Amino acid sequence: MDGRFEQEVIELLTPKIKAVLRQTNKQDQKDLEQELILKVLSTIKRKGFKQLPSFFELMDKEKNTQTKKEN
Repeated sequence: MDGRFEQEVIELLTPKIKAVLRQTNKQDQKDLEQELILKVLSTIKRKGFKQLPSFFELMDKEKNTQTKKEN
């Protein structure tokens, strides 16, 4: 896995992570931030992403998932 890809994902998610962290105690924020980043990285490795999927790829995948659940 390309470390640059992982870094790019983390940079893209950092604003959302920071926003979520504001909902918890100041003393727990740094630990929680590290845990969230580790979870993101492990998900990237588990799913085998090599590049970020486009918006339309994500929408197609979500539609397919919903269709399978309905059947």
